[in-house]
Amino acid sequence: MNDMPPTDRNHLKEIIITLADSGVDFIICGGVALALHGVERMTMDIDIALDMREGNIQKFLDAMKSLELVPRAPVSADSLLDPEKRRLMIEEKNALVFTFIDTRIPFRQVDIFLGEEAFNSMEDDVEMIEIDRHKIRVVSKKRLLQMKKEISPQRDKDVYDINALEKLIKNS
Repeated sequence: MNDMPPTDRNHLKEIIITLADSGVDFIICGGVALALHGVERMTMDIDIALDMREGNIQKFLDAMKSLELVPRAPVSADSLLDPEKRRLMIEEKNALVFTFIDTRIPFRQVDIFLGEEAFNSMEDDVEMIEIDRHKIRVVSKKRLLQMKKEISPQRDKDVYDINALEKLIKNS
């Protein structure tokens, strides 16, 4: 018997649909947001801003469990439920995100922003995109551009993303 999950499915779409079906309140950011806005960009993981209220975090954790995704760091997933533990991760470990991975297929991963302000600051700056009859919130092109410009130091892919977003915004 093969314990490997099927690799012929779109793992990003599977994650998004599972989160939506689980009632998780989230906003898609990063490379997947770029791709959903029409930027030709290769990405394997999904970055999300999560409403950090306890009930929503629990829904998210249940979704991660159903997807068989576990924390990459040797930290309990339940630690996300504790605002003080999240604050310590940010302040003492300089962590911006908390990563969940599939140990069998490591590119199948989800990064969530640890700070509450990530979700709160994006909540009113989103565009709705339909994926399999689900209305999914994706950070707006303009906000994504702003976020990309704030990255320091910028990587080659960030420069590419900035140029592509500027062109996309200009032509829309």
